[in-house]
Amino acid sequence: MRITVLLIAGAMAVSMTGVAAPQMAAADTTGNWDKLSTALVFGLAGGAELKTLSLHDNTGQIQFFKTMAVTLVVTEGLKAVVHERRPDGSSNDSFPSGHAALAFAAASYFDVRYGAENRTLVPIAYGAAALTALSRVEARKHFAGDVAAGALIGLAMGRTFTTAYTNLTVYPTGDGVGVNYTTRF
Repeated sequence: MRITVLLIAGAMAVSMTGVAAPQMAAADTTGNWDKLSTALVFGLAGGAELKTLSLHDNTGQIQFFKTMAVTLVVTEGLKAVVHERRPDGSSNDSFPSGHAALAFAAASYFDVRYGAENRTLVPIAYGAAALTALSRVEARKHFAGDVAAGALIGLAMGRTFTTAYTNLTVYPTGDGVGVNYTTRF
């Protein structure tokens, strides 16, 4: 099962990269960059969620939800207060980039939670998050400062709400504490 999960996660990461490269080459219009950035955010969040679900990691599930929810609340709150005009002039909610924030939050969550056992996937996740940020600038939806702020917010939330995955769980009971250790053979 563990090998299958790693293969699926790896395939998702490779497919994100495989989709990104041709899209970048063909991205003559801002619409292609916009679509690419949205696909990358969903791919990163989906990959992190898939890993969490495959391990039946309830603690990780809560941490993932907190990371993504607080990232979204912070970015939308700042957008409501700052009112920065987008480079394409479409609206006044450019700062900070929600796409960049969510992409870096998902990558940071995966890195902190599962990165010790998945070192080869961590650079791919951060690379996809960086490509998301670049795509937002190329799509003329954000300025460089908007995506930098979004990336910092996402990184901070991922590191704030996430702890490293362990097979050892300590939990309170009615009359003390319980300890649970799980492993797969």
